Amino acid sequence: MLTNKHSPLTVLIPTRNRLPFLSAQLRFFKECGLRHPIRVIDSSNPQMVAQTRAACCNTAEYQRVDPELRLVEKLLKILDLVETPFVVLAADDDVTFPHAIDSALTYLQSNPDYVAAQGYVLQFAIHRSDVDIHDVVCFTPTIGEDDPLQRHYNLMRRYQAFYWGVFRTEVLATALKAAHAMNGIVFRELTVMNTVVLQGKVVRLPVIYGLRGPEVSVTPIAESHPFFWFLNNAESFFQSYRTYRDALARFIRDRGVRVPDRVALEQVLDMVHTTWLGRELNLATVNHAARHLLGDPVRPGYVAHERRGWHPPADGDVVHQSVGQYRRYVWRHNVIEAEPRDEISISGEEMSRIERQLDAYHPSDIEVT
Repeated sequence: MLTNKHSPLTVLIPTRNRLPFLSAQLRFFKECGLRHPIRVIDSSNPQMVAQTRAACCNTAEYQRVDPELRLVEKLLKILDLVETPFVVLAADDDVTFPHAIDSALTYLQSNPDYVAAQGYVLQFAIHRSDVDIHDVVCFTPTIGEDDPLQRHYNLMRRYQAFYWGVFRTEVLATALKAAHAMNGIVFRELTVMNTVVLQGKVVRLPVIYGLRGPEVSVTPIAESHPFFWFLNNAESFFQSYRTYRDALARFIRDRGVRVPDRVALEQVLDMVHTTWLGRELNLATVNHAARHLLGDPVRPGYVAHERRGWHPPADGDVVHQSVGQYRRYVWRHNVIEAEPRDEISISGEEMSRIERQLDAYHPSDIEVT
């Protein structure tokens, strides 16, 4: 192994049929000097197993799991084997920066009341020799209230998942066990996020933690997005929400979390979750769906937001040439001047550090135009 076996942190990378991305992430970690052990959790098709195992050689410990297992189940199986007090979940098709992992680990080691950490997550795409860094997608501030229900509220009112972050291992294991019985990816994710913040505080560090690529999820949007699930099957959505809400209430009561006097906990949870669901609703689309169900001559189907395609750098964008002169880094105005300014602060030094590390990221045969 090329990583420090005595590190207090283990990097977990779940993967499924994404060999070029996984290989790129492993090479990237190696060339950037990642100092933590890596476990790859592979649920690829049988014909991909040998290649995936070979990509891990001398870099990561390979673990084969049943392709039929859900992500929560895969992670629980591997966490039983993890002996380090901290873990980081890294997506195979994104870029996670070693310096940000180390910053998160240091913070958690120094602040025992914090249970998870992440930095800013940006969106990017590769267009020929240009790396297009075009949006900030995760930036909401630290959830540091002492009251667990206040932390729950502040997570949901501006919900942004920190699933791919650094966690205390025991806290993540407790959250994954709570999520295991939930119906649907939406409510399994929400269970993990909420049971983490109910156990402790979550910090957002002012570093670029990762880049999220443009790859399309293999999960149908009607299963992964609450609004589209609701449009597709409202009864199923609300039944699954009830199961999730009741389980979250039990978790809160079992942990002895204080609830305001003369207030029903379930009502509190319903109101807090409405702050989240209300932002996801599009009443024009709901009206369209209602008309279609009533037999009006309107076309069925609902289109999710499409990713913006490549366009040349424009006014307000910043372009840097790589050290090797073979690649350009295009920082869009949406990132340079991202709002709200009091919550997002990306320094020129941080941009330079990201560029130096990205020089080592080469997903072979992948180009998004």
